Amino acid sequence: MAARILIIEDDDASRELVKYLLTAAGHTMLEAEDGRAGVHLALHARPDVIICDLQMPVLNGYEVVRTLREHAEWHPVPLIAVTAFSMTGDREAALAAGFDEHISKPIVPETFTSQVEAFLPPSLRSTSPPQ
Repeated sequence: MAARILIIEDDDASRELVKYLLTAAGHTMLEAEDGRAGVHLALHARPDVIICDLQMPVLNGYEVVRTLREHAEWHPVPLIAVTAFSMTGDREAALAAGFDEHISKPIVPETFTSQVEAFLPPSLRSTSPPQ
C-alpha cells in the first residue's frame, strides 16, 4: 500500500527531486507551491506525512506547522521540515515549532526515502526494515 505524501515547497527543482524519489518508492505525491495551499491540502486531502520547506511565500514553514497544529480539523500526521536552514540551532527551532524532524538540504537521495518512511507505519513503507 502506498503512502500519500504532501510536499509543500516553492522551489521547483527541490519539489521535483522529492517527488521523483518518493514516487519511485511507490508513494502517491500531493504538491503545494506555497504555505497557504499546503495548509488547505493538509486539511482536506489527509496525507500520511507532510514534507515542508521553511522559507516560502504566503505562509512560511513555521506558520504552516503552527496553523496545522492549532486547527480543529487537523488530522495530526508527521511533519518533516526539509530546508536549507542548517545553521546551529535551526534543527532545534524547527522541532520546537512543532516539526517531527528536520532534514537539511541538499538532501541525500540514497537515504532520503528511508528518512521519510521512518515516520510511516510499516504497512505504508516501500520496504521492510532490516531484521
